[in-house]
Amino acid sequence: MFGMKTVVCPAGQWTTLIRSRFAQLPKVWRVHLRSEDGEVAGEFAETKSIWIFPGHPVHGKLCDRLTFVRGYWNTFYTVRIRPRATVMAEMR
Repeated sequence: MFGMKTVVCPAGQWTTLIRSRFAQLPKVWRVHLRSEDGEVAGEFAETKSIWIFPGHPVHGKLCDRLTFVRGYWNTFYTVRIRPRATVMAEMR
């Protein structure tokens, strides 16, 4: 439950890093991405709902360190990434 979680994210495929349901308390995830070739590139999609109203994904570019924040009313929250090269994602 506590500590670091590591996920292998294959190149060119969407991998879900964070999925929470029915949570209404804020939480912060810090994600560190490592690639064997040293370069981290690709995109992420973060989707936040507001209570029962669905949200739309917000897209951004991957970098080696990312921070994701779930707010009070984000009942459903998901973060997915699609790297160009296989990466290891370490989350706290």
